[in-house]
Amino acid sequence: MPSLHAFFRELFQTFLGDFLRIAEPDLLVHLLPEQARYPVLDLAGWSDEERAALGAVADVPTRDGRSATVLIHTEPEPLAPAETSRRLTRYFLALEAKYVQPVLLTTVWLRGGRPGVNLESVSVNPLLGVEMVRIFYTAFGLGECRAEHYLERPEPLAWALAALMRPARRGPAAHRGACLRRITDSGLPDRETTLLRACVEDWMPEPGDVFSVDNTGPGLPGWGSSAVQGSSDKRRSER
Repeated sequence: MPSLHAFFRELFQTFLGDFLRIAEPDLLVHLLPEQARYPVLDLAGWSDEERAALGAVADVPTRDGRSATVLIHTEPEPLAPAETSRRLTRYFLALEAKYVQPVLLTTVWLRGGRPGVNLESVSVNPLLGVEMVRIFYTAFGLGECRAEHYLERPEPLAWALAALMRPARRGPAAHRGACLRRITDSGLPDRETTLLRACVEDWMPEPGDVFSVDNTGPGLPGWGSSAVQGSSDKRRSER
């Protein structure tokens, strides 16, 4: 099984349009994700491991003839504020400097944090405790979202992500089956179907699971486990 970062990078690149429709619907009307390119990242001073952990990076044309860099970074759960600031600042500055165009940052938390899509921000290198610049980003907390809402959405990606969310009307086995049926009955191409099914079969949590980034099986804390709680500046969409 691929690592967490490798799997979700491929998933979000394959279903970039779906992801933006779910997480950035207001911006999507200005973007052309079907024309996106996925550059090979050559970032000076970055190790292979750091580049792999960066996430899905796409160069997305805009409808006014320009382009934006989209980064979808996946974490098992929210990091401490200082580490979140360090990482996202480094990601933002590296991508902005390399491609010299706007950077749209999103971080996906598989567990913990506020449910749903929220606007967050981090301070960039404060000077003697004085805040100079803030970076805004979208945080998408999956674990406590309403699974049924996403299973009923039209985007195939939502059906797979629903497996990582909390079901209100079904037990885990029934919920797993509902997600797989929605995917199997969709008539999608084999590669896309296989990728979505892998999200359900390999990453759906079970009670008592323990997370590992270099996953070799389900490894996220099961429903009901404690998790770090993130803060939010503004809700962006329905949970």
